Amino acid sequence: MNVLLTSVGRRVKLIEYFVREWGGAGKIIAADCEPTAPALFAAHHRQIVPRIDDPAYVRALEEICLRYDIKAVLSLIDPELGLLAAHAERFSRLGVQAVVSGLDVVNLCLDKKATRDFLRAHELPCVPTYTLEEAQVALTSGELAYPLLAKPRKGSASLGLVRMEKETELAALAQKAEELIVQPFLQGGEYGVDGYVDLVTGELTALFARKKIRMRAGETDRSLAIRDERLTSLVRSLVSVLPLRGPFDIDCFLLGDQYVISEINPRFGGGYPHAHESGVNVVAALFRNLRKEPGKPNVGDYEAGTIMLKYDQVMLINSSRLTGEGM
Repeated sequence: MNVLLTSVGRRVKLIEYFVREWGGAGKIIAADCEPTAPALFAAHHRQIVPRIDDPAYVRALEEICLRYDIKAVLSLIDPELGLLAAHAERFSRLGVQAVVSGLDVVNLCLDKKATRDFLRAHELPCVPTYTLEEAQVALTSGELAYPLLAKPRKGSASLGLVRMEKETELAALAQKAEELIVQPFLQGGEYGVDGYVDLVTGELTALFARKKIRMRAGETDRSLAIRDERLTSLVRSLVSVLPLRGPFDIDCFLLGDQYVISEINPRFGGGYPHAHESGVNVVAALFRNLRKEPGKPNVGDYEAGTIMLKYDQVMLINSSRLTGEGM
C-alpha cells in the first residue's frame, strides 16, 4: 500500500511517522520541486517534480503513481489542496485515492473572506475579518481601530502578513493589485486544534488541542497541550456543518472567555507532531482508512500539560544523490 506525499518541504518528522506506521505494509514516496527539500530524504523513495503551478505537474504525479503503484496521494501545503481535489476523479481512475476534502470545502478554507461568511452563516464565532473597503468603513464608524493586520485573502503560512499602525499604511496597501483582508491585531491567546475526520464513516475520530507558545514561519514551534471543553465543542460544531475529510488543523484565538476561529486548514498542520507524540495518531487512522477499516475514536484522549519543543537537526547527503530519484 504505497502512498505519495507531495510538497513535503521541511516536514521530516511527519514523513518519519508515515514510514514508521506503514512498517512493511508499503512504501512512502515523497515529492517536492526542490531537490534539497529535507523531507525527501526521510521517505523510502523521493521524486523531484515541477512546481505546482506548472501545467505538467499533475501529469508528473500521475506518472509517479503508476511507477510506484500508489494507492493514495496527499499534499502538505494549502495551495495544492485545490489541485488534488479538482483532479480527485482523475486519480481515482488510476486506482489512487486523493486524501483531501471536497473542492468546495478546500476553496472555502483557502479563502479567508469565504471562511468568515460561512462561519457567520452558521453562527460560529470567528476572528473579525474585513475586506479593505469594509475595514475603511469600520474604522470610520469606530468599530475597528489600529493596529491592524493585513494578509492575502487566499494566502497561507503567514506569507504577506503586514501589521499596520496608521491610515497611510492601509491606503498604500489598497493600491496593490493583490486582494487582501484586514483583521484586528488580537492580543488573546492563540490555539491550534489537530483533528481527523474518518474517510470511511465521515465521523470525527481524533482531536488534540494546544496553546501556541511560539511561532516560526507560520508554523507552531512550541506549544502546550490543553483540554478545554469549550474549544472541543466549537470544533465539533464546525465539523458538523463543514464536510471535512481526513486530517485538519484549525487555528483559534481566546478572546475573553470565548474561543473564535481564525483559519481552517484541511491538511496536516505544522504542529501535528505534538498530537502524534501525545498518542493522537492521525497517521495510524489514515492507514486504517486506506485499508477500508473505520477508525477508532480518540477525541480528547491525551494528557494535558505536555510541551512540544521543535528544534533544528542537520543531515548531510552526497551531492550525487540530488540527481537520483530513488533511495
